[in-house]
Amino acid sequence: MNPRQFEEYVCCHFRKNGYNADVTDYSGDYGIDVFAIKDKEKIAIQVKMYGNSTREVNRQMIMELYGAKSYFDCTKAIVATDGRVRPDAIEVAKKLRIEILYFDQSTIENDIIIRTPLKRLSFDYMWEKHIMPLEGKILVKSGRENRVVKVDWGGIERITSNGNKGKIKIEIFKQTYNKLLNEGFITREEINQNYVGRASSGVVLILSQVPFIQVTEHPVGLRLINQ
Repeated sequence: MNPRQFEEYVCCHFRKNGYNADVTDYSGDYGIDVFAIKDKEKIAIQVKMYGNSTREVNRQMIMELYGAKSYFDCTKAIVATDGRVRPDAIEVAKKLRIEILYFDQSTIENDIIIRTPLKRLSFDYMWEKHIMPLEGKILVKSGRENRVVKVDWGGIERITSNGNKGKIKIEIFKQTYNKLLNEGFITREEINQNYVGRASSGVVLILSQVPFIQVTEHPVGLRLINQ
């Protein structure tokens, strides 16, 4: 496992516990590797994969995380690590109310999550690998065409079979995808409940282009399938 995969693992840990969680980009994250959100709680998580090295989590890392937590208006901060934490770092963490979450290497290696491609579980990876290439393509379902005009990190612009041009924001795709990761299934009705634009048919059509996501009929929705 490499450091990025460990970040994905930690991200999945929070998803399994009911959080909307995403791994951040490498640039502009101010040291935050994962954001996890549930209700009014927003957690800034810094991931340190030090288990197979002599490095230790030190107090400077804790203090930098505290600053990043405040910068991003988070309600909580967590250091997730498979390694050692220096005693003075633990002291500072207690003072600043930063939680230290330990992961045991043997537990990680035996976890079922590791048996699937970890990169696949990242929304950003899925979006870049499978959705962005759809730009300019025509998608057909039940004889009706949808032309994908533009795909970026803001969402998707499309022309429907009725000739109407519209945009579906990326947030609903993230919510839908995270629900799939957490529960393995989501209905069109659930998608509509979380999006004012009621674009569930477009979300289902777009995400069904991902190799490990499949459309269901009764009820209509999406499910995650094993590869």
